[in-house]
Amino acid sequence: MNKIYSGAIFLCSVLGISAQEVVWQKDIPSSTQEFLSQITPTIDQQYLISGSSIVPSKDSGNGQNRGYDLRLMKLNQQGETVWEKYFS
Repeated sequence: MNKIYSGAIFLCSVLGISAQEVVWQKDIPSSTQEFLSQITPTIDQQYLISGSSIVPSKDSGNGQNRGYDLRLMKLNQQGETVWEKYFS
């Protein structure tokens, strides 16, 4: 029996460099169980977010990704989504 996980990436780790204060925080809703891997500041003062999610499927575990999908997001300085990509 497959479970559908309800998860969200909760971003509260985006901190100001000098004062170490929270600049903004954001909930990113998802219908699967997701894992945050890295938050990287980009040269254009935005943020690249990388993570993975478990794919609840009868075919998960087969193939190269072993049931995981990769998720990349770019957020602007206000935490708004600029673009989002999924890789299976």
